[in-house]
Amino acid sequence: MSDSIERINYLKATVRDADADTRIKKWLLKHYRHIVQSQDCCRRAFHRKEVSVNGQLAEETRILRAGDVVEVRYDRAIVEREKMKAIPVDIRYQDEHMAIVWKAPGLSGLFEKALIYALTNTTEQEKFWCPYSLQKAASGLLVVAKTEKAKEELSRQYQNGEIDLTMRAICHGRVPPDLLDHLEQPPTDPVKDEKDDASSMKSYSTITNKPENNDDDGDDGDDQHEGVKIERSPTDLLKSISIVNITRSNHAEYLSTVDLAIRTPLASTPIRRVLYGQQHPIVGNSTYTRFLKSSKDKGLCMSVIHVALVHPITKQPLSWQAQEPDKFELLRAREHKFWGRRMDEKLEAMRKAGVSMDGTGGDEFVDDMYQEGNGKPLAYRLGEKEFCQLKFKVTEACLVPRPSSETLVRATVDLRPKRVLDIGTGCGNLLLSILHMLHDDTVAGVGLDISADALQVARENASRLGLAAEFVEKDMSLLPEAGLGLFDVVVCNPPYLSEKAVFKHRMLEHEPATALFANDDGYEWYTVLSKVVPTLMHRQSKLVLECGKGMMERVQVIMAGWKTVEVRKDSQGWSRCLVLEME
Repeated sequence: MSDSIERINYLKATVRDADADTRIKKWLLKHYRHIVQSQDCCRRAFHRKEVSVNGQLAEETRILRAGDVVEVRYDRAIVEREKMKAIPVDIRYQDEHMAIVWKAPGLSGLFEKALIYALTNTTEQEKFWCPYSLQKAASGLLVVAKTEKAKEELSRQYQNGEIDLTMRAICHGRVPPDLLDHLEQPPTDPVKDEKDDASSMKSYSTITNKPENNDDDGDDGDDQHEGVKIERSPTDLLKSISIVNITRSNHAEYLSTVDLAIRTPLASTPIRRVLYGQQHPIVGNSTYTRFLKSSKDKGLCMSVIHVALVHPITKQPLSWQAQEPDKFELLRAREHKFWGRRMDEKLEAMRKAGVSMDGTGGDEFVDDMYQEGNGKPLAYRLGEKEFCQLKFKVTEACLVPRPSSETLVRATVDLRPKRVLDIGTGCGNLLLSILHMLHDDTVAGVGLDISADALQVARENASRLGLAAEFVEKDMSLLPEAGLGLFDVVVCNPPYLSEKAVFKHRMLEHEPATALFANDDGYEWYTVLSKVVPTLMHRQSKLVLECGKGMMERVQVIMAGWKTVEVRKDSQGWSRCLVLEME
């Protein structure tokens, strides 16, 4: 069966008595929607004169009678062609032999299908060809050959490195201008075996037989020869690296916008791998890239903005320059804005701490005082942190108090307890804030921690704030043996981070791991608490827990047998505080 016949949805059916006096359009949509696709497509089929009744062309308002024979020849090729023609294609140059087009991010197979209808002198029976391709998430200028003669010459130029390509990218960190001089061949990573490894040249055939590629990480791929991957050194991949812009970033310290002069054949996977190995990965969600929190939905920051070649037929030198995608500047501006806001907060904290800034000079001072190459939190630099409007001494022996944990303080104060136990007290910020806000000298507070150094800090904070509290060195798993008696409220912010978090939050490297990380994907200590805390509580006692983002439901499952009294959200809208009561 020919391709044209295969693309026809054919129907021949006789109208039954039960469907007499029904309009034909309604009848088709009711019984044969799989043929006519949708209401709009059905209407268009009538306009294209693809529907007949008893051998005569029919209008969509035709009333059917029992015994009428309805025939439909629904041409899917026409429908697809109309759909593809509606997709805008940005053609920067075109003649009878070649074209230069701009590919937007997020398009791959669909773009290729639409392109064949946008090019002049090209029909669905003909082919076009590109010497290189761009992965789905990338954007940029593409060279298109429209004739066999142009294809052969462009292929020769491309394989001989005679086509100049410049790719603009945004990278993490401050890329040094001489980076290329110090690059060595990157090691291959067998774990990152990409699906997109394929020939660096693609031949796009007709729209009717080219399947759409939905692979989010589709790519031009690495160089291959008879199925064997060939590693290329950095100097075989790149002619030069030019620094276009360096800006500060809230999440990456710096962002570097670079222009990469590419050696053809183009293989962007090895290029991404080189920069990734130099700790300057390109911003994106593909393999060998690293996303930014503010760019998770912005695709890959990698775009071909310059192409120069000799016309394959006329031999005239040609050059095209494109503007970088708008999202590049939006990303830089957003990151710099939030970095500036963070710097303002830090400068204000320095002023409140009495640190003199006389004799310093603007950005130079900021770079000197706040360079976060080691990611050390400001609280450790200052030696204190504000929490519930109180200042607490902090050292690297204890966690830095988080604003989200203030939710636990308010929940506990609302319970008006007479005896409070704070498990994992750290610098004592939870317990001491609770005692301060209760304003009741009769309330007894006990803070428990496994770290003697952290407890020393907690005792100093109690003394500084003029609050009476007892601090005990003990592992929470040994609580039944502590002889602490019974409490009205037990409050705990247990370790609940998975070890994987350390790769996402470099500042955590300076805080005590025992207070941060837990096994069982972060749920280990919730399980321990469910077993040991009942020995310290009477039936009306309450347990106030902090839960990590998205952990609340599983914690409630772990605490089966406890009644949920309340769930409180933090200032960011996350369910943070869980108040439980023994049933």
